[in-house]
Amino acid sequence: MLKIMVLPVLCAMALSACLAPAPPEGGGSGPKTTGQALAQMACPHRIAEASAWVNHMPGTSRAPRELQVDVRLADATDTAVVLRADASTGNTLILEIRTAPNAPVPGRLAYREPAPNPMYRKISFFCRGGEIHAIDSIERVY
Repeated sequence: MLKIMVLPVLCAMALSACLAPAPPEGGGSGPKTTGQALAQMACPHRIAEASAWVNHMPGTSRAPRELQVDVRLADATDTAVVLRADASTGNTLILEIRTAPNAPVPGRLAYREPAPNPMYRKISFFCRGGEIHAIDSIERVY
């Protein structure tokens, strides 16, 4: 009886190794967790590059301290939008990537908000309920 139960488990483990997503194009980092790998497989959008910074330069039409997030998608014709999720906490800004019929700039996503105090420690990008990418450092620009 034990052998009958162990065989399907071993088969499932062997097959799950085949389900890992291909590494992102353009030299980006791969998924850090199994959950992130599964979310990337379910999401139609791939992040090629993402960066975040706080702009400390005051301007006539913007706040003196503004958090800016810029994302380049792997497909330059990809149309998506990024929205701030209600699940954001004091330490983590969660941005949700959603498919859109058109985008301001295909293949690019941008997000801005007044810089919080204290600053977020992490920016997580979610798609279809799972984290697909994260930024762990936010630069300061003067």
